Amino acid sequence: MAGISYPLLLLSHSHPQLILVWIYRVTFHPLAKYPGPWLAKVSDFYGAYHNVMGRLHTETEVSHRRYGPIVRQGPNKLVFNSVTALHDIYYSKDGVQKSYGYVTMIPAPGAFNVFTAVDKDIHRFKRKVLNQGFSDQTIRAFEPTMLHHIDIFVRKLMRAPNYNDAADGWSPPYNMTACSRHLQYDVMGEFGFGQSFELQIKTDNHFLIDAVTATTRKAGAYVQYPKLQYLQLDKLLYRKGLWMREKYLQLMGRLVRERLSAEKDSQNDLFSFLVDAKDPETGKGFTESELWAESRFLLIAGADTSSTGLTAAFFYLTAYPECYAKLVSEIRTTFTSGSEIRTGPKLASCHYLRACIDEMMRMSPPISGTLWREVCPGGIDLDNNHIPQGYDIGVNPYAVHHNEELYPDSYTYKPERWIVSDDNPREAVERARFAFSPFSLGTRACAGRNMAYMELMDTLARTVWYTDFKRAEGPLGQISAGEEGAREGRHRVNEFQLEEHITCHHDGPYVQFRGRKGFGEELFKL
Repeated sequence: MAGISYPLLLLSHSHPQLILVWIYRVTFHPLAKYPGPWLAKVSDFYGAYHNVMGRLHTETEVSHRRYGPIVRQGPNKLVFNSVTALHDIYYSKDGVQKSYGYVTMIPAPGAFNVFTAVDKDIHRFKRKVLNQGFSDQTIRAFEPTMLHHIDIFVRKLMRAPNYNDAADGWSPPYNMTACSRHLQYDVMGEFGFGQSFELQIKTDNHFLIDAVTATTRKAGAYVQYPKLQYLQLDKLLYRKGLWMREKYLQLMGRLVRERLSAEKDSQNDLFSFLVDAKDPETGKGFTESELWAESRFLLIAGADTSSTGLTAAFFYLTAYPECYAKLVSEIRTTFTSGSEIRTGPKLASCHYLRACIDEMMRMSPPISGTLWREVCPGGIDLDNNHIPQGYDIGVNPYAVHHNEELYPDSYTYKPERWIVSDDNPREAVERARFAFSPFSLGTRACAGRNMAYMELMDTLARTVWYTDFKRAEGPLGQISAGEEGAREGRHRVNEFQLEEHITCHHDGPYVQFRGRKGFGEELFKL
């Protein structure tokens, strides 16, 4: 098979009209001058294929190193890799709008959620409602409930026969992907609907994980190549998750109906803000299909992204022992008890903890895919290039977070890059901050980012306070790591491996825990 040209092979088996379209796209098309993979120039199948394989984010980063800061990633798509493009695109008020591809995610006609709403007025209203639900006052009031679930999480990790025995008390290896997801889904169940899914204590609802995984796998492919939605590929893209997805949709439908039938003001959860919301101009509220769509999205966005962040933190802290040791020292010298760890001045003073979280989200952003925007009438100027109306543009967060001009030694986990010091001047920290976009930027940035930070800081700080932890030994300890000699982008052994589909999928790392002698008893009394 050596020497075969796959583009020529495709051409030889293609319809003549399709060949003419391809020739146009690589020669006379307005974007023909921009470099990129050959298949990407002629078909959106390129993006859909690599998204289904979970590696479009790494392929994008590789393409930037190969082709430069502007890469053609579809017949009508350009992806940029500069901080100026990042801000010009996502802070633009009139130059861009949400791309049409996201319409493929709506569950019923007109049932847009805050993520899929292309119309700016619809998005503005939905976002205003969500901002109320994610206000500082609201999430502070919710923190005690969150801490209850975090304590369940830590207690579960410490359940070895002799959890407080300094010599023999190591737990069996835990898959932190599963543990983190169970925690985050329980938290989002409480925050969104006023009831936990109880994934940490029961197995009844564990199907939620596979159902959401299947849903985002399909959605990711359709966003990249919207025409796929007409080919009825559910069985292929959902694989074994189709029946679980149906159970998931039934569960979400039941939750929506139960909350709609509950007495007004009976619960103070996010759903109550959605139910009570009214558009000040039209007086209209959310329809039942919109409530259902919003609920589905918030569960996926809130639980999936936060669990990826927490899992990545355990990966990097066990891969970089010196960073783990610094974090342990900071937490255990700042607090006098585990119950003291909550939002407040002491936790805010833990700068290394915050730096560990920021560096984790830079290395492995929970949303690693390009968030596409369609250029509006009049076009937009980006990095000395005028992009006409109708084309999709974006900046890939994974790629820009590994841009060596912005983040030197970008594939090394260095929390210190976020802290001003003699070796790291303020200008370097500000440059890193300016390009940092794990929650996106602008009016469509994640509404729940403050809650995500609170959850990550509370969980990591309490886990570090109550336990020691280490990566499992042997082959189990290599799960979630890159592999030497693997495909480019998958070959770095100290990089947490993500599959990007809309949210990120992953497995591992496997981590062992040991309760601190003399401290674990407090947690079991809480």
